[in-house]
Amino acid sequence: MRRIILEVSLSIILSFFIGYIMLILMGYDANIVFSIVIREGLSNPTYLMIRSTPLILTALAFSIPSLVGVFNIGGEGQFYLGALASLLIAYVTGNPLLSMLIGMAAGGLLSALIALIKVKRGVNEVVTSIMFNWMIYFSLLYLISTYLFDPLMPYQSVSVPKAARIDYLRIQSLSIPIIFPIAVLTSLAMYFLIYHSALGYRMRVVGISPRTARYAGFNPESSIIISMIIGGAMSGLGGSLLILGHTHAIDSTMSGLYGMGFAGIGAGLLGRNNPIGIILSSIFLSMLLIGGEAAELRARVPTELADALIGMIVIVLSVPYLVRILRVRR
Repeated sequence: MRRIILEVSLSIILSFFIGYIMLILMGYDANIVFSIVIREGLSNPTYLMIRSTPLILTALAFSIPSLVGVFNIGGEGQFYLGALASLLIAYVTGNPLLSMLIGMAAGGLLSALIALIKVKRGVNEVVTSIMFNWMIYFSLLYLISTYLFDPLMPYQSVSVPKAARIDYLRIQSLSIPIIFPIAVLTSLAMYFLIYHSALGYRMRVVGISPRTARYAGFNPESSIIISMIIGGAMSGLGGSLLILGHTHAIDSTMSGLYGMGFAGIGAGLLGRNNPIGIILSSIFLSMLLIGGEAAELRARVPTELADALIGMIVIVLSVPYLVRILRVRR
């Protein structure tokens, strides 16, 4: 655990240092930019929790299959599908709980299909996931612009009715979006599933050594499918909570949804695939994204600053893995 904390801390410090140098070379005052990023990123706790919520769940969508050795890059499509399914169910029934469950089921079914294609036909999950991501992206755009648009606001879909919206919990002056504690409790439940259950133990053994797992009587194929179903359900829940608790509709540019699944990969890596670490890493990356947007407006820095910092963190985090692989080969 100490080694993990040290690796993550050093990667953050090193990426910030590289970003600091880059800003200076680009002619910006790095001290002012970083003070804006950190101050504005933490200035609105309610918005920070809203931005962190889908990230926590898409990070779980990547990390749980990753423990079994599967690279689930399909969290993006599973997120879209969960959002769409929840929107439709909420619009028809006005029931938020049913909407969340259907959103989870939609994400889980999509990832189950990807896992079955991998297990039964040997097709790499990355290829299948990318194809499904784009298919669902354009299908969703078509549905919104053709059948599901709001006649009064045609640039977005029909809205979630008020009865199905997930509200805020107010404690004195602090307003807590209820979707955030739902995501945190879900992440804690995943922690106990992975580290304190027989199913989690089987998945981790398969991830470490499929051959050993088979020798011990475990079925690696079933672990792959189960881990993907759980991961997809997490991403579907992320899309569902974003729709029910924040955006209440899907706009025709997908601005609220696009990129959440890919951002979850960075949060999962930064959290070292640990559900508790993922909660912290998602809050941290959300702070960077919010602060980066503020720095764009106030210091005129490129909007890609936060993305570049997150990318550098991921690259630096991958260095210890590379070192271990090289040591094993020696």
